[in-house]
Amino acid sequence: MEDADEGGLRDRDLSDIIEEMLSGGRNPVDKLTRLLRVASDVLSSPPRQDAAPEAATGKGFLETLAHIVTLALDDSDMLARHLSAFAGDAVAILQQSGDAVFEPSPKDRRFRDPLWRESPVLRGLMQLYFAWNSHVQDWLDAQPIEAADRLRIQFVLDQMKAALSPTNLPIHPSAMKRAESSAGRSAVQGLKNFALDLQANRGMPRQIRPGAYRLGETLAMTPGAVIFRNEQLELIQYAPQTDRVHLRPVLLIPPQINKYYAFDLKPQNSVLGYLVSQGFQVFTISWKNPGPESALWGIETYLTAILQAIGAIRVATGADKVNLISACAGGLTAISLLGHLAQVNAPLVASHSLLVTALYPGNGSILEAFTTAGNLELARRISEAEGTMDGLDLSHLFVWLRPEDLVWSFWVNNNLLGRQPPPLDVLYWDNDPTRVPARLHSDFIDVFLWDVFRTPGRQILFDRPIDYGLVRVPTYFVGGLEDYLMPWRGIYRAVDAFGGQNRFVLSTSGHVQSILRPPNLANTEYFVNDDHPPDPDRWLLEAERRPGTWWVDWTAWLRGHASEERPAPATLGSAEFPPLCPAPGRYVQERMLP
Repeated sequence: MEDADEGGLRDRDLSDIIEEMLSGGRNPVDKLTRLLRVASDVLSSPPRQDAAPEAATGKGFLETLAHIVTLALDDSDMLARHLSAFAGDAVAILQQSGDAVFEPSPKDRRFRDPLWRESPVLRGLMQLYFAWNSHVQDWLDAQPIEAADRLRIQFVLDQMKAALSPTNLPIHPSAMKRAESSAGRSAVQGLKNFALDLQANRGMPRQIRPGAYRLGETLAMTPGAVIFRNEQLELIQYAPQTDRVHLRPVLLIPPQINKYYAFDLKPQNSVLGYLVSQGFQVFTISWKNPGPESALWGIETYLTAILQAIGAIRVATGADKVNLISACAGGLTAISLLGHLAQVNAPLVASHSLLVTALYPGNGSILEAFTTAGNLELARRISEAEGTMDGLDLSHLFVWLRPEDLVWSFWVNNNLLGRQPPPLDVLYWDNDPTRVPARLHSDFIDVFLWDVFRTPGRQILFDRPIDYGLVRVPTYFVGGLEDYLMPWRGIYRAVDAFGGQNRFVLSTSGHVQSILRPPNLANTEYFVNDDHPPDPDRWLLEAERRPGTWWVDWTAWLRGHASEERPAPATLGSAEFPPLCPAPGRYVQERMLP
């Protein structure tokens, strides 16, 4: 039998965990009290005179709930018809008459245990659940509402469907079998897991097993060294793996809210390792995890740090320019850098690879559908009060985009089955975020609110108004077909906004997984189209479907901007910038959770 106390919990009693949670510095009530105080201040403050409501046209969660109630009450006859239909199906299910049959999809893994069909009670409960789901969906489909309202209401109803699944209850047959076979130890361990989640993971079920990976040993293993460090970043140079390398190097600018090693997980799916193997000189930025003392670090602070890193790269390699790679918040930073360089006529960047990053408001994401000027201002004020925006809060928000897979499956595994989460490299990285300084968080909010990349002069960097129409850097755009965080159609809208010979490629899978498509991955494909029609759906309709990974297409494109080849350097860094420590460096080791 699997050890129900695995994960280093043998010596801790449940009462000790609860006492530590209530008496220690991690009491969630303290933080909630501070946040409520800030929210009260924002609600009582007059609206900002410089607000740009056209870029934040969503509706809040509570407003969406109110909209659902209003729809139900405004057409009570429609509601009555659906309730009557559900009641009829429910009676047939309870009578086991066979007149109402509601079954899960073959892809629904929650009901795999055969007892869901063999037990009359469990089968009835399962069918009642799917009958309710069906009638709720029919009710929504019949509503004459706008697309944005439908998207929000669908999201709320999907959360309810996921939460109310009978598989989340202690009567889950797998949980009962495990409790019986372990003489109740699995149930006790589940209570411990739940208490630990309240204490150390803000009530969310853990997705990772403590100590499952070690950076530099099982993740972030590509050989290299830190050759430059300042307050904001470490610059890592990777050791060449080929006899000859391209002169112009590649520099990754990762999101400030995440650690860079999403691009260097295991050797078999490492983006950076693959680039090194293809003969590129590869560098990455590893961000410092800032605290409240760094609250005033804004976008200009980070651009200055990046320019210092580029200076070190140019000295170490002798190259005139670099090829940038960026994603998400790192992409917003990289575009800001390109705007500044264009404004001062400093051609330091040969190309830019922009991965899964929508640059404009109105990108169609579910998060944007719930974004209002009021909740953006609340988020700004909270980070100002705390000194930073906490990456864990953002990570916990994103998991609700896929509640069945990223929340409730771990609830069942951890708390009902009493197990530790299985090791998964991507989720380990996702649960190892950083903080963002309050000023930078505010700057990113303004980028969205003021649509600065399409509004010449709206953003001021280093006392200069920026016109992004001056940017002429060739850009390789990548979107994810199933990316709910940054929908690919929103990414596509920027393809022809900047000068240069740009290319758009559509990967498969979701936000992070659409990037992690190594050559050894089975059953993967991507879409390419040299034309850029205004309509993204037309682009996809006319696109060529190619088997394999888009990395092959990408590296071929990169070679066109990487200049000539030369013998690989025998050592890393230079006399001016010698190696300071081995990769993955010091900054990436700073954790927010134990």
